[in-house]
Amino acid sequence: MANFSRTTVLAVTDILANWGHSCLDRFLLDHGLEDAGLTGASRLARANDIALHLLRNPDALQHDGRNLTDAIVEEVVQSAISRSTPYAVFDLEPFQRSYGPLARALERDGFTVEDGQLRRALPESLDLPRADDEVHALLGAYGFDVPKGHLDQAISAHSRGDWAAANSQFRPFIESLLNEIAESLAGGSSALPPPGHQRRQWLAQLTPPFFIGSLNEWTGDGKGFIEAFYRRLHPQGSHPGLSDEDDSTFRLHLVLLVARLLLRRLRQVVPP
Repeated sequence: MANFSRTTVLAVTDILANWGHSCLDRFLLDHGLEDAGLTGASRLARANDIALHLLRNPDALQHDGRNLTDAIVEEVVQSAISRSTPYAVFDLEPFQRSYGPLARALERDGFTVEDGQLRRALPESLDLPRADDEVHALLGAYGFDVPKGHLDQAISAHSRGDWAAANSQFRPFIESLLNEIAESLAGGSSALPPPGHQRRQWLAQLTPPFFIGSLNEWTGDGKGFIEAFYRRLHPQGSHPGLSDEDDSTFRLHLVLLVARLLLRRLRQVVPP
């Protein structure tokens, strides 16, 4: 499975669309794609064909046994790094300025460009691209359209570097997700309380509880993990204010990992 998400693949192929035809021809040869049926005439069409091929074949390997998507992403990233290093000393700022969508997509996938090298910023076991895919798949399977809308808006805002707008969607995403989970578990019961904090309390008091007390997920005094996580998403209340890239990316990573945990738990009790 590729280490990089759909968003990163698209950011990479957007860069390929600016390469000349001869460069693209050699690129396809280097990666064994000359017979892959990539028939686009324009450079943009050829880049889109490459993107579609990678997205449809995430497990494809190239001739040396490496994952094809990973190899292509890493080559294009290294090319972008080289173009941002005119004086043999890498400077992150020109890279982020020239390749902003790519830099932000890599960060969402748990990677960073450091000292002129693409490196993991988070452990491979977190598998953020797959977490993103799984969360979206489960939201769709359960028909949780409102949470999905908030998450998509957050990711879109993060992609364009609008940190405040991204942050403003994280907490509504989690709140609406927990509201929907409670409705699924209630099965139409009239005993379900109104949306918001009361529903989160209801989830903690179910038999068995949805939030696991032995893991300190909910303590009732505001010190449990879910309670603290919820507050962390908006440390300044309903108006989160401005944020930097690192903080917004951290919030996005947390949201994806926690949402995946909760949706997997719901799937064990109420299959979609």
